[in-house]
Amino acid sequence: QINNMNMKQRIATFLLLSAAMANGDDSTIISYKNCDANSLPAENTSISTLNNGQFYKMCPGSHKHSNNDTFATLGQPKCGDGSNFAFYLTRPEQPQQGEQPQKVLIELSGGGACWDKGTCALQSFFLKMPPLDFVLGMSCSDVGKIAEVSEGWDILCARTVGETDFTEYNTIVIPYCTQDVHLGDAAEVLYDGTTIQHVGGHNTYRTLQWVFDNFEDPSHIVLTGCSAGATPLPVFYHMVKEHYKARGRNVKVNIISDSPVYLTPRNFLENHFQFWNHETVMKSIGFDYDTHKEDVQYASAVLDYVLDGSDDTDGIGLVSHNDDAISLMYYIAMGGDDDTKTSVQTQWWSEMNNSWSQTMNEHENFDVFIINGSGHCSSGLYFANQQPDFEKWVSNIVSSTSLIPVQQETVVMNTSVTMTAATDPTSATTEAYESRPVESPVSPMNNTFPSSESETDTPSTATFQASAGHTLIATFLCLQLCLLLG
Repeated sequence: QINNMNMKQRIATFLLLSAAMANGDDSTIISYKNCDANSLPAENTSISTLNNGQFYKMCPGSHKHSNNDTFATLGQPKCGDGSNFAFYLTRPEQPQQGEQPQKVLIELSGGGACWDKGTCALQSFFLKMPPLDFVLGMSCSDVGKIAEVSEGWDILCARTVGETDFTEYNTIVIPYCTQDVHLGDAAEVLYDGTTIQHVGGHNTYRTLQWVFDNFEDPSHIVLTGCSAGATPLPVFYHMVKEHYKARGRNVKVNIISDSPVYLTPRNFLENHFQFWNHETVMKSIGFDYDTHKEDVQYASAVLDYVLDGSDDTDGIGLVSHNDDAISLMYYIAMGGDDDTKTSVQTQWWSEMNNSWSQTMNEHENFDVFIINGSGHCSSGLYFANQQPDFEKWVSNIVSSTSLIPVQQETVVMNTSVTMTAATDPTSATTEAYESRPVESPVSPMNNTFPSSESETDTPSTATFQASAGHTLIATFLCLQLCLLLG
């Protein structure tokens, strides 16, 4: 009875807050004065008017109440430096026939985070729109050909992953330019004279509203993202799922979260987290933000809350290297190195092992794929796609029809992880590794999440190949954090 009451309260909270947002929007005036000339006004543009196989730049407008000239809830989409925000969209190259159900792929970009004057100064390049306009007018296959030549990144709408043909999906790319993991509702935060717009929640919320308006009854939605773009995916899963449920639509929604910023050290939560103001978005999904906002298990609490309300057939997958210099450096910068008895690498990996293992034990539709080696992520699941067993694993996560259990019967062996990138992050880019799908340990005596390793002694031929561009970006980010920590 208590569980039923809690669920009813959660649903009631979600519906009330959603209704409040919707009612506010009904009486708002939309302005597009903060839109680039090469973008289309999102709220005034229907997907039915756009050509197939061509990328467009869509600008969600600013929403103000007509009666008092104040901004509506999550109504100020923009980048962290105050410049213009937009998302990118393409329809499938082959028009869908007749009543064929529509499929949607949404990818959230990554790019670090900042929480004070120093970190935001170092991340200033990432407080404006990333240079993605080169895709405008191109098709997914055109962009895919560029990716093949460039290496180090990929675009999902040009390929098939597992048994899912993403060339059949309408693709929305949400750029990242607010340094708040896409969830902020803090306009004009002042850091010692420097003003930052942590309004990632505005950008993503307005993008999702366009998706809801243009896809009234989709058959399948896949959410994916890299790093800071992977972190909020459980939250947006809940928003998407509840939107369609409230309208009587049974839409299958899946997540592939690539290298999320998962850990939240106490120092960051107590001293910096509030500057992003995630409260608005988190309370809109019914999450008990006030109870957990300073809990070091915050990320686990969010994931558990979302999984508790998820459909059992909705696969939710997470991908991570067991040696990730970028994630580790942010963990340190946020104050995660407070245990002097163990190395920071061991502490970081142990905390994630324990959390993911527990979550997998409690939720059969959640699974983790560990890449045994050094690295982070890139767009389009690039590095994961290099792994020989990834397609088999991901097929169960993103299948639009399969009811196969997400967690597979896979025997794995625990391995110790030697971290070399903690002291020299730019060197952790070329180690060969093996990977296999993993599940939580069977033995109750084993409390660590296993890294994937073959049962045979045959070495893997898969190698970590990073393009010059990706390597430079990773190096640049690491150098920034090294300067910060120095």
